[in-house]
Amino acid sequence: MMKLGNKISFGFSAVVAGQKTSGNNEPQLIANSTSGKFTITAPVSKAMGIAVGEYVQFVHNIAEIEAAIVAGNDDIKAVAAELGVDLNERAGQLAVIDACTQWGIVKGQPMIDAKGKQVMVSARLTEEDKRAYIEAHKDEILEANRDALIERVGNPDASDDELIAAVGLDEVEYPKVPGFTGSKTASTSNATGVGLQLGFTDSAVWKQLKKDLGDEATKKNRIFNVLLDEAVKTTVDGKEAVIYPIEFKEDTNPIVRGEK
Repeated sequence: MMKLGNKISFGFSAVVAGQKTSGNNEPQLIANSTSGKFTITAPVSKAMGIAVGEYVQFVHNIAEIEAAIVAGNDDIKAVAAELGVDLNERAGQLAVIDACTQWGIVKGQPMIDAKGKQVMVSARLTEEDKRAYIEAHKDEILEANRDALIERVGNPDASDDELIAAVGLDEVEYPKVPGFTGSKTASTSNATGVGLQLGFTDSAVWKQLKKDLGDEATKKNRIFNVLLDEAVKTTVDGKEAVIYPIEFKEDTNPIVRGEK
């Protein structure tokens, strides 16, 4: 990842995240070798106040850099000169954007509609979750759809089990849950509360943060230091938030379980 000698700061924009801590004690964000997967270490979740099941949102300053290019910002011109690129060409603009882009993470916020109410969204369920929901609600599903399912199965004497088995996983209207910005966190441990190592997924940002790795993206863990001491109090999408900047540290090989 490109890193200039002089750091230029622009505002961040959201990308459309005393208790005991566990795991890695360095405040880090890891873009894992698994496609789309991220990990934040315990000191990060503790500082951000994020518990299991809460949300992490990425932010960046790309929109602000593009506005500065249009405005002819002197700092931007200096970066272009350092890179030896022409700001009148799109390739030169992209080079400056890439060099000046800063990323950060922030705790996900409730999604609020124009009337001030929290937006409800479809729950993200695994295939196993969906099957369990259908099984738990099969009586009401059959009551509302028996004739259609009998026609689908082609047997008027089909049992309830045969009929419910004919229901497609994506045909059922699953419960809505309160919407939040960012990605929902999870933990592989049974511990609860704040101060745990947490995982989450964001495929689009994962690709952006690893775009220079090409085919190596799924073979490397890309580690970022989370700059807890440089946290920025600001607003994201009109809400008060604390942004924690991230800074590239290194690319490492993932640990393979069972290797000595």
